[in-house]
Amino acid sequence: MPFPVLRAFNDESAYFKRRKEDENKYRVARAGDGLIAPFQCDRCWFLNLKQRLPFQTSVGDQHDLMLIRRANLDMFWSRESRTISKVVNQLKMIVKRSLDAGRRAPLEPFQPWDLNDFQGMGIAILILERSLEKGRLNSKYLQFASIRPLRGAASDVYSATAQATQLRYAMKTSRGDVTHLYDGAMQSVFMERVMKGMKIRMPEDSERNKPFSSVMILFILNQIELEYLDPSTPPDRRRMVLMTAAYLCATFGYSLRGWEGLWLDAFRLRTYIEVGKFDPKGGHVLIALLGRFKGEEGDRMHVLPIANKSKSGIPFRLWLERLAHLLDQEDKKDCPAICDEEGYQLTAQSIEEVFHPILERMQSIPKYSEELPVGMDVRKWWRADRSMRRGAEIEALNAGVHPKVINFIHRWGRIEKNRGAEPGFDMLEHYASGIKTRYLQIEFSANL
Repeated sequence: MPFPVLRAFNDESAYFKRRKEDENKYRVARAGDGLIAPFQCDRCWFLNLKQRLPFQTSVGDQHDLMLIRRANLDMFWSRESRTISKVVNQLKMIVKRSLDAGRRAPLEPFQPWDLNDFQGMGIAILILERSLEKGRLNSKYLQFASIRPLRGAASDVYSATAQATQLRYAMKTSRGDVTHLYDGAMQSVFMERVMKGMKIRMPEDSERNKPFSSVMILFILNQIELEYLDPSTPPDRRRMVLMTAAYLCATFGYSLRGWEGLWLDAFRLRTYIEVGKFDPKGGHVLIALLGRFKGEEGDRMHVLPIANKSKSGIPFRLWLERLAHLLDQEDKKDCPAICDEEGYQLTAQSIEEVFHPILERMQSIPKYSEELPVGMDVRKWWRADRSMRRGAEIEALNAGVHPKVINFIHRWGRIEKNRGAEPGFDMLEHYASGIKTRYLQIEFSANL
């Protein structure tokens, strides 16, 4: 059997061509970029923005030219190299066939741009400038998700101008929803390409919250119990640890996102705390979330049942009953249940200030090394945002809870939308309307 012919790695090989392109990626333009992108050179853009040419000795002018160059390159690299080469080949064919036939190439001519910024370059360079600032996850830059709102803000301003209100063209769906057509610079081809190229180029640092386990939740609650029952604990501290425990029970028990757990309504928790306590099919406690949920118009109320106690021993009802009793004592009505002494909603950060030290204490105990590895930054990885939700999902999966139950719990906002009650709607009537899914929901928290 003949030996295969070995191809030398040299400057002509496909490998080296790809490597060279990767080294130049996002740094240089490619042949053909300017033919299919709304390109204008750096100095021309500068002239459009400032109505003058840049000064060679001006640091500020050179900085702006650098940002303009970066915006142009991001616009170019919003399209892949293979796409560019294919389009260029097709353009060459159009020109050649036209010339061979004695015709002018049927392509639109390039014309000078207006001496102004109608494409959005001014906002583009502001976004790029903002991206160079220190971020939470990286000390050298901000992520794309943190800088793109600048474009949205500029777009909102345009929609309030007389120019925008004169545009009467709109699209109406079969449901009657109306979308107005937009003619601002933030939706120009140039701006769309720049933002897409920027998103492709910029690395995305993702630091997802680590999940809480039932063991961790139980440890926190047990530590809080000791402090809560200790007669030497100051009243304000005793109140705060109670709020934290109730928050953890509501959020972990129904797999809520961190901010959703803060929407627990004080009046309805107090009024209906005994409902479901001795239900023969499955004892449970009701939590009512009141707020403006995504996809809804106006404030809505959602009634969610949680088992009295989980299989691992998490006493959901105990802490929620204690919270209801405290709210009764303080006569808290028209306010969130997770609140300070004046009735203002607590923050997720204030909740973390209670459970983070407890987790650090847990981390120092050798038998919990599997739950909390030594050396991991507890305050960075276990947060109120999504640690409870992620942990509850994992615990339910490990307990063998049917995926349809988990999916129902995690999609509660959308599923509940059609029967989400208005704030003045009778809670028991709303609760009764969900009888078909009540025990399905309880199954989730009961297995945590």
